[in-house]
Amino acid sequence: MANILLGVTGGIASYKAIDATSKLTQLGHNVKVVLTENTLQFVSPLAFQAIGRNHVYTDTFKEENPAEIAHIKLGEWADIILVLPATANTIGKLANGIYDNMLTNVLAANTKPVMIMPAMNVNMLNHPATRRNIDILKKDGYHFVDSETGFLACGYNADGRLASIETVIAEMNRILSLNEDLKGKRVLVTAGPTRERIDSVRYLTNYSSGKMGYSIAEAFKNRGATVTIVSGPVSIDPPSGVNVIRVESTEEMFEAVKNNLDNDIGIFSAAVSDYTPKHVATKKLKKETDALDAIELKETTDILKYVGHNTDDIYVVGFAAETDNVEENALKKLKKKQIDAICLNDVSNSSIGMNSDFNEITMFFKTGDKTQLNYGTKQEIADKIVDEIVKRVDL
Repeated sequence: MANILLGVTGGIASYKAIDATSKLTQLGHNVKVVLTENTLQFVSPLAFQAIGRNHVYTDTFKEENPAEIAHIKLGEWADIILVLPATANTIGKLANGIYDNMLTNVLAANTKPVMIMPAMNVNMLNHPATRRNIDILKKDGYHFVDSETGFLACGYNADGRLASIETVIAEMNRILSLNEDLKGKRVLVTAGPTRERIDSVRYLTNYSSGKMGYSIAEAFKNRGATVTIVSGPVSIDPPSGVNVIRVESTEEMFEAVKNNLDNDIGIFSAAVSDYTPKHVATKKLKKETDALDAIELKETTDILKYVGHNTDDIYVVGFAAETDNVEENALKKLKKKQIDAICLNDVSNSSIGMNSDFNEITMFFKTGDKTQLNYGTKQEIADKIVDEIVKRVDL
């Protein structure tokens, strides 16, 4: 059974957190509760304490045990944190790094999975700031269980009602099971662009941000896998707990990949350069004295093709960033590279292009089936990609 930290914020749905505490306790989980100051206007700590049989936390500065820092220890103790209900105010604080109560301080110091269950008036839920803050938190890795349509305290019959406790528990069980199901498995991910030098200050590259590859690496890591990222130059931080090999050129990425093929799964999401200059100047080329009207190019090593043709024990997934005849081109690439699956990304759509925080993927498999992963954040898409791979790989 799990150690569950339940954070309750000050909305009319706060009373439902008492039922959640009861149901989780009946299932054998150990539940500790943190109430925000505003929550005390709706419910009493005593109710949670009587049901959960644990101390209820309400104030950062009132420590149960002076020898411990509670807002640090609670996060270390918990296997998962549930924020139920989550008000627009708390969502806004978390999205903007405001930590001014016991619960937000716990979340600031936390490294465990966090589930957010919004509950509020439909107009508050649809306010641009609230939607923006929810998107920020999703990109930060928070798990959301969307509100439901139903009768609200304000009299509306609309979206904004807290998800059922049964739905919350089902999602919690899913997340907890994800943390260990790939333990002992090794995953190689390539991410970001490559750079091909022209001279000492110029290079050829592309718009890849590395966000998709880094999200995939985090998704595998969150499920217990040992993950290595071979990363081209990017401006984002890698997920914690993964091994990062930084490279610049396609040739450097190829060498790093060759040296790390002792993995169970390989995800090749990097946008590698297909061509590199035949001749690289050791100094900056000058337009006054050097011929810059043409740069002679040669093909780079096809990393994905090499892996597909030279490995049997690794499940290989490639990416196809296409702008036209997208499905046809992706299927050709799947066959030509002799890989197990390919993720098609239509980068002609700027909302899911290389620098976007969102994506939409169609996965094609060498077995002939395909799966559509509909529009979502890159972390949401990454989680779904991992789900699809796990269904097909004998782990």
